[in-house]
Amino acid sequence: MKKLLLSLSLLMGATATSQAYAPTSTDLYVVMFRADWCGPCKIVEPSLNQALTQLNDPSIEYVTVDITTPSLSEMSAHRAFDRDIVPQYNSWMGVTGFAAIIDADTKRTLGCVNLVYDAGAMAMHIKNLKTYAVTNQTLQDTTCPAPNYPQ
Repeated sequence: MKKLLLSLSLLMGATATSQAYAPTSTDLYVVMFRADWCGPCKIVEPSLNQALTQLNDPSIEYVTVDITTPSLSEMSAHRAFDRDIVPQYNSWMGVTGFAAIIDADTKRTLGCVNLVYDAGAMAMHIKNLKTYAVTNQTLQDTTCPAPNYPQ
């Protein structure tokens, strides 16, 4: 009986431990297109960081696409490839000063935020767009810039 209880408690302890370390899945990518020389980026990035801190949502992943130097552009391309968001990377390569909100499951762009949004408005817009990502709904959002290289 003691062996059974010990085995059961070890099994339950192992299960609780494995659940405690289970990774959080990503529902949404917030992809900041930036460069050091980008004036609007100096306004958008602090507001975006504040908005993401305010949301404090582990299912939202912040991704940076930085075109300041060729090596940063290459690292950004790898980040886009790793997350399967290459179409967005290719479309907006060279466009900076905004963040695209992308459904991590369907890889659809749901919307964007830019310098017309303050931190509170960014947080609200991202939170609203996440509801579309979680339910895989389509959305017609016109907040994104025109693509540099249309697909």
